[in-house]
Amino acid sequence: MGRKDVIALMNDIITTACKFVTSSIGRKILVALTGACLLLFLVGHLAGNMTIYGGDVAAGGTSWIDYYATGLHSMPGWLLWSIRLGLLAVGLVHIVLALVLKYENYNARTHYQKEGTLKATLSSRTMVVTGIMILCFMVFHIWTFAVCGDPHNCYQVIVTAFQQPWCSIVYLVALCCLFMHVRHGVQSVLQTLGLSTRKVRPLYNIVGILFGLAVCGCLASIPVCVMLGILK
Repeated sequence: MGRKDVIALMNDIITTACKFVTSSIGRKILVALTGACLLLFLVGHLAGNMTIYGGDVAAGGTSWIDYYATGLHSMPGWLLWSIRLGLLAVGLVHIVLALVLKYENYNARTHYQKEGTLKATLSSRTMVVTGIMILCFMVFHIWTFAVCGDPHNCYQVIVTAFQQPWCSIVYLVALCCLFMHVRHGVQSVLQTLGLSTRKVRPLYNIVGILFGLAVCGCLASIPVCVMLGILK
């Protein structure tokens, strides 16, 4: 393959990619794919947080979450920042394209679409609001537990933070927003990347609810256990 052929091929790839991104269907698929990546990250984050229940801290032992946090921060700097920047890029693409689609749907709304939105769930109608609130909480969360926290003593950092009622309340409110966002998000991802029929659609709704309850319920158990004195 000659130089001209390579250049022509690259131009075709770029042109196709641009057409895909600028099409409504392409943007929906990208929102679904980036959403799926964020959901997978959420599951991994949940698994890491649940290690707080491992290890007999009360008997003077070390919690597994300390080993988990230390292991993350012992990764090569370039790898850790590559993961962080990759997640940031995925999140930005997801947010920007979701807002573009929301704006396009708003402008293209017809009488029949207005009737359809009346049947929409609260989760679907507040996706932008809950998404913005989750983004704000992520900044607060990273600052509290990652920037200002000690990875070698992650357990105590978490317990000390959640012993403050306002911190636990903010966390639990954010998890309520996360549940609403994830509950509809899972359903949207499955509908966009899978089949969407009258028989299958209710199943997507159930999967979204169960996924949201499982993830948010497990995460909510941490501040609740701290406030009840189970984790101390």
